[in-house]
Formats: sequence, C-alpha cells, structure tokens
Amino acid sequence: MKGRLVENLAKRGCVTIQKSSKISELIDVLSSHNKGAVVVVDEEKKPIGMVSERDIVRNYSKNVADIKDIMTNNIITCDLSISSSELMELMNRHKIRHVPILKKNILVGIVSIGDVVKRLIEIYETENTNLKNYINS
Repeated sequence: MKGRLVENLAKRGCVTIQKSSKISELIDVLSSHNKGAVVVVDEEKKPIGMVSERDIVRNYSKNVADIKDIMTNNIITCDLSISSSELMELMNRHKIRHVPILKKNILVGIVSIGDVVKRLIEIYETENTNLKNYINS
C-alpha cells in the first residue's frame, strides 16, 4: 500500500450500523463483512460510537439486546493526515484497535491495528531491501 495509509484506507469505505439496531443485527453485519468492529452512526450518518466483537462477549451475560447498551460512546478518531507511526501511538495510548477516519467531521473509513502493523511491515521490508542493495552495490 503505497502513499499515506489512512488516505488509502478511506477509499475502501466503512461498515456502519445504527444505534437503534439490535445485537443480533450487529452479529450479522460483523459476520457478513468479516469485520471485528463497526462504527455506530446516528440518523444523519454521523459517528457516535463504536461496537466490536469484544463488546458482545463482555456483555453476553447481561441479557441486553440493543447496540446502544454495549457500544463505546467516546470514540477516538483520526483525519487523513495522520501517519502510521502516529496511529500506532494513538492506538497504544488509548488501548484501542480500531479508529474511524474523518474528513471534515464526515466518516470516510476506519483503520484497524492490523492495517497499521501491515503498513509498518511494508516500510521495514522496503528499508531492508534498500539497505541490502546499498551494501551489495
């Protein structure tokens, strides 16, 4: 993935779910899209929370049916200009694995810790190749 990670990830969009949805709907969305988390949006498609597989498991025995009862309300977001290393630091500091991407307060995508790790591996592999080429020249 060449260029800025977040700009590229914003192009793939973001799976969302309404706050009024049921947990059973969330399970279907996560399963059908092969995702670990989705952004919860209001009627105007504004991001208002996050909900993940972990939220389902942590609240399983509480006998709740609505997303609003298990979602995280205080979401950490980023914009298109953030770098991979800044994202890694943000995720580590807040102990989160998914960060919604906003452009002028409009949801345009989501980045996961897996996306960041993959990008950093690509960077290190490129540096490694360049160093080997330098040494062998």
